[in-house]
Amino acid sequence: MKSKTIIFTTIIFFIFSASSLAWIEKKQSNENTGKNWWVLYFAEPKSDKLNFIIENHSDENNFHWEILSNKKKIQEGEAEIKKGSALQLNPDLALASENKKITILVISKDEKKEIYKNL
Repeated sequence: MKSKTIIFTTIIFFIFSASSLAWIEKKQSNENTGKNWWVLYFAEPKSDKLNFIIENHSDENNFHWEILSNKKKIQEGEAEIKKGSALQLNPDLALASENKKITILVISKDEKKEIYKNL
């Protein structure tokens, strides 16, 4: 009788633990739940195009972006991106000179990120 109680208790404990871990994992896998981050990347990293994407998973919705050619600002703008959304921006490539380092700088509140390409 004692061994059946131990087995039953172990099975109940296992089921409770497995369901708790599954619930925690499902909650953590959601990109927007309790997290505050955003990312900047090129839409086509291997091409000469400067199209870039800002993907937002933060509470901040306002982003300021600048395109620099050899540290000189050639284009800038503002973007409003809601949490859980992404926005692709397609800057004018004619403003960028050949054989120069192009930097894309994005600022949101107190955080800034940059990516670059050598054309």
